[in-house]
Amino acid sequence: MKILLVMSPMFSHKTHCLANTDTEIPIGLCYLAGMLEKHGYSVTILDGQVVSDIDKKLEELLKNNNFQAIGFSSTSPAISNTKRLTALAKRIKPKTPVFLGGAHPTVLGPKILEELTDVDVAVLGEGENTILELMEYVKGRMRLDNISGIAFRKQGKIITTKPREFIADLDIIPFPAFHLVDILKYTPPPGLFFKKPTVGVASARGCPYSCNYCADSLLWHRKCRMHSANYVADMMELLAKKYGVKEIRFFDDTFTINRERVVDICNKLLEKNLNLLWRCALRADRVDYELLKLMKKAGLCSISYGIESGSEEILKKMNRQITIDQIRQAVKWSKSLGIETKGFFMLNYPGDTIKTTEETIALSRELDLDFVGFNLTVPFLGTQVREEVLKNCQIEPKYWDNWDKPIGNQIYFYQKDLPPEYLKKAYLKAIRGFHLRPKMILRSFMKIKSRDILKSYFKGFLRMFRIKVLD
Repeated sequence: MKILLVMSPMFSHKTHCLANTDTEIPIGLCYLAGMLEKHGYSVTILDGQVVSDIDKKLEELLKNNNFQAIGFSSTSPAISNTKRLTALAKRIKPKTPVFLGGAHPTVLGPKILEELTDVDVAVLGEGENTILELMEYVKGRMRLDNISGIAFRKQGKIITTKPREFIADLDIIPFPAFHLVDILKYTPPPGLFFKKPTVGVASARGCPYSCNYCADSLLWHRKCRMHSANYVADMMELLAKKYGVKEIRFFDDTFTINRERVVDICNKLLEKNLNLLWRCALRADRVDYELLKLMKKAGLCSISYGIESGSEEILKKMNRQITIDQIRQAVKWSKSLGIETKGFFMLNYPGDTIKTTEETIALSRELDLDFVGFNLTVPFLGTQVREEVLKNCQIEPKYWDNWDKPIGNQIYFYQKDLPPEYLKKAYLKAIRGFHLRPKMILRSFMKIKSRDILKSYFKGFLRMFRIKVLD
C-alpha cells in the first residue's frame, strides 16, 4: 500500500529574523515514514517548504499515483495552507482518507476537525503507532473507534477516542527515512549552521519542566523520554557516512537532561571519529564545566541557551526555575571553551515593565554572547501564560488566534506599564543594537569559512534592516 505524507509550508513573511525560506527536514514525517516502511508500506514525502508550487505538485502526485491514504503534518503557522491543501486533496481524491497530525492539532484537539472540514481523522499526540493502526483501518481490518489518540467524524458528530499511551522505549522506532527527502535542499536560518549538509534530529521527546509560556507539557505531559546513547550515536554515524552530513542540530528542549547519557553519547562519538559538528539547546542549570569540555571534544560547536529574561522577577513569573547567576556561569564556561554561545530572550511577558525590559537587553550585552534572538511573547494555545494574558491584559484582536502572521514580532497583547511605542523601539534596539555593533560584525566576519556561511551571514545582515514590530 502507498501513502503520501505532506508537510504544509508556512506563510511568506519578510519582517522577522526568520523567514519561510529557512528550512529544516520534516523530521516528524521522516520518523513516521521510517515506521511505515518497516511494516512494508511504500511512502512518498512531499515537503511544501522546498517545493516552489506545492498545490501543483500535490495535484500531480495525486493524479499520477494511487495512494491509499494521505497524511498531513501542520504547525500553527502553517494551518491556513494546510486547510487549502487538504481541500485540494479531497477534491482530487474524494474517497481517499485524509489524516492530519502535528503540534497544532494535538494542542487544539478535536476542534481542529471543525476548522479543517476536509480532514477525516486528526491524530492527537505521538503518531508512529497511530499511523500503523490507521493503515489497518484503511485495509478494513480495524475500526476508528478502537484506535487510541484520534478524533474523527461519525454520523455528523466528532468523536474523540481515549488518549494514546506514549511509546515507552523510543529505540523501537526505526531511524527516520532520510532517503525520502533531499537533504541538500534544506538551509537552516542564518547563524544556525557552520557546515552543510546539515540535518536536525531529536534525541529525546518532552521536557520535565513547566515553563508557563511553553506548550510542551500539552504535547508530552512533562515526561521526557530519551533514545539510548547507542541509538543517537548510530544515527549520527548513518547521517555522516551514508548521507554526507557535516553538522547535526538537536531539536531536544534540553539535551543534557540526563548527564550520564550525554557522557555516553560523547564517548561513542569519539570512538567513531566521525569528524561531525553538532549543536544543541541547553538549560543553564543542567551543565557543568567538565561536561561541556567533553561535549566540545566530541564535536559540539554551538549552544543555544533559553535565557528569556534579565529580570529575576520575570524569570519567577515564567516558572523558569533558574537564576541569572546560573546563566552567567553557564555562558562563561561555554565561551571559555571556545563554543559558540547563543542566548534567546522574550519581551512583553506579562508583568514586564520598561525597567525589566531594559534589564533583559542589558543582560544580553553583558554576557557577550555570539548571537541573540528576541521574540515578543506569543501566548500559545493551552499555555498558562495565555490564561494570564486573557485575565490581566488587553488582547490585540488582529493577531490573537491569527496564525497567518509572523510569530514573535507582533504585539499580541498590551500592558499598561509597557507602552506599545516603547516596545517597538526596544525590540529593534535589542536585535539591531546587538548584531550591528562593530565587534559583532567583525566576530561574524571571522567565522566565515565557506561560501555557504558567507551567503547565510549576508542574508542575516540584510534581515536586520527589514525586521519590525507588527501591531
